[in-house]
Order: sequence, then C-alpha cells, then structure tokens
Amino acid sequence: MKKLNQLLALFLLLISIPSFSQSLVWEQDTGAAIHASPEIEDEYLYVGNAQGIFFKLDQNTGEVIWKYDSKAPIFSDAAVWNDLVLFSNEKGNLIALKKDSGKLEWIASGNPTQAIDLWDYYRAGPVAGKDKIYWGTEDGNLVALEPNTGKVIWDFPTNGAIHMSPVLVDNKALVGNFKGKVFAIDANTGSQIWTYQAKGSEYFPDAEFQKTPTVAQGKVYIGSRDTRLYVLDLETGKEIWDFTETGGSWIIASPLIFQDKVFFGSSDTYKFYALDRNSGEEIWSIRTFTRSYATPIPYQNTVLMAGFDGKIRAIEAKSGEIIWEYQTATSKFNFGNLYNPEGKFRNDLTINSAEEGEALINSLGPIINTPAIKDNILFFTSLDGKVYAIGLEDVNT
Repeated sequence: MKKLNQLLALFLLLISIPSFSQSLVWEQDTGAAIHASPEIEDEYLYVGNAQGIFFKLDQNTGEVIWKYDSKAPIFSDAAVWNDLVLFSNEKGNLIALKKDSGKLEWIASGNPTQAIDLWDYYRAGPVAGKDKIYWGTEDGNLVALEPNTGKVIWDFPTNGAIHMSPVLVDNKALVGNFKGKVFAIDANTGSQIWTYQAKGSEYFPDAEFQKTPTVAQGKVYIGSRDTRLYVLDLETGKEIWDFTETGGSWIIASPLIFQDKVFFGSSDTYKFYALDRNSGEEIWSIRTFTRSYATPIPYQNTVLMAGFDGKIRAIEAKSGEIIWEYQTATSKFNFGNLYNPEGKFRNDLTINSAEEGEALINSLGPIINTPAIKDNILFFTSLDGKVYAIGLEDVNT
C-alpha cells in the first residue's frame, strides 16, 4: 500500500509540472542582420535591418506588407505614434512613415552615428509620448520633437553619445550615455531633474551605459560596462544599491523585475542572474555559455532569456532551472563552429583576433534584443537577418 501511495504521489507530481511545446509558426528573412526588437502594434510587426530596409510584416503570417529603404543601416527599435511609425538610422536621421502605407512623412536630421567598438550593437530609437517624440543623438542630446512635423521642441545636452532609447515614466524622460551618466529630464520642459555618475572601473573608467533603464516601483535599474548593475531612486537619482558581477563582466541587458527578483544576463562570464529586488543579494545564478544582452521577459512562471548562441531559454524564476530551449535553424547548422556536442565551448579553437571571434559568434545568429509575446506567440529577431514567430504552448492547459 505504501508503494502504491508513493507511485500515486509521483504521478500527481508529474502531471502538475507543465510540459511545453515550441513550434515555428513562421520566419521571414529580411536579407540583413537585425539588431532591433520587434515593435508589435495591432496585427502588425515593424522592424528595420542593417541594409537600411524597414519592414511592416503581418503578425500572423510574416508576410511583407510594405518596406521602405532608408539608405543607411538601421540598428534602432521602432515606435508607433498614432498613424506614424518612427525609427532612426546610421545617417543620424529620425524617420517617420505612415504606418498604413510606408510613405515618408518627415525626416529629422542629426549627426551620423558610429559604433564605439565591436560590441556597440544598439542605437537610440524614438519613444512616443502623448504629444512628443523623445530621441537620443550621437552628439549626446536628448531631444523632444513635435510628432506630426519632426520639429524640435527642446533638446538637452548630456555630453556623451546616447545609443539607447529613453524611457518615459512619471513625466520624466530617463536616459544614459556612453560617459557613464544617467539623467532624469522633465518630459515637458527639457530641464534636468537629477543626474547620476557611475563609479567606473580600472578597465572601463567611463562606465558606459548601453541599454535603456528599467523602472519599477520607484526604482531605476541600469547595467554598465563597469561590471555593475545600479539601482537608483526614481525621484532623487540617489543610489539605493549596486551589484558587481563576480567575474568582472559587463552588464549590458536592461533587467527584468519579476516575482520580487531582478533578472539579467552577463557578457563574458556567460551567466544569468536572479537578485533580490530589495537588497541586491544574489538568489541564484547559472552559467549558460553564451552572452545575453537582451532584456529577459516573463512567461508563466519562467523567464525567457535570449542568447548570442541563437537560443531562447525558459528558466524557472524560482530555481534557475532551464525548463526548455528553442534553437533556430541557423544556430543548429553552425553550432559546431564554437561549441562541442555538450554545448560547451570547444577547447581546440584558435582565435587570433576579436574580429575573428565575433565572426564565429555571429555565425550562430545571435538574438541580441528583447523578444515580444502576443497571444502565446513569441516574436524575436536575429543577426541572421530573420524575424521569428514561435508558438508557446502549455500542453497541460
């Protein structure tokens, strides 16, 4: 009888654990690397690629509705404001198109952007407010523009290149720059509310801020190349706590705040962390053998992590256990370029330069920006030039 009860308990445990099925719904090859997150609005998806082509896709099929040639690489996210869709390109232009037709509405010109180094994957994208568009420029200005015309309403100098999109909260525009400063600017007037200077490190004294801050419950969370994750008070800019990555790696990703934890990936230590939201104490960490610069996203009781190895991992938020992985066909085909059959780095590789190493990594189709979920479909982009839609099905529900 005791054995029967044990078997029954085991059976009940097994059926209570969700099992998942991930299947490719569609993919669309745009012809060049995609650095941006997909922007989803209504039944459509907007994204640009490194050839300068901006696409509107049908969310359900991946079919191209229209495309627009901006004449310069696009590395920024897009934003939708009323009947316009906006993005920036490497000429330093902010471009507004009619979202229904793809027809050009206006262009606001700035200075051409340029990569700081091989790992500078992102550029400032526009953010749509109620009656203004906010955008960071290569020469370090945060600009507010009139949405219908692109005329500048105000601009604020930060004195450092801005390669991230700002975030709007409580009438503040928050942005960081490549000089290690975070600013809170009054979204109406363009006047400074506060600024914070990162601490810097021996090898990265500028403490470059590369990706958009995350704001939750009155706190601002932002990672830096000086190996720290900073948490600031939203109202004052004062530091609440910081976390130093134990292996001395950059923290690029905008963190996710979920279930009272802070989730983010590291760069060259290939780790994924869960910290206590209030204290910054490490709860758990796992080694994934890949960089993760994308913001994790929540799905049921898991956190979805996108990696430079071309995989999406579902990680249990409570324990750090990897529940499932989805690997793109590009990653599967080229995985042996960098990894052994156990998924760890090959020890027989000789890499003679940073450029050679990055080429190996890029052959896997890195997923470097944040996916999006709508109607149990996960949408993400890759440096292999494709937009992917995969179904996330909990087969027990």
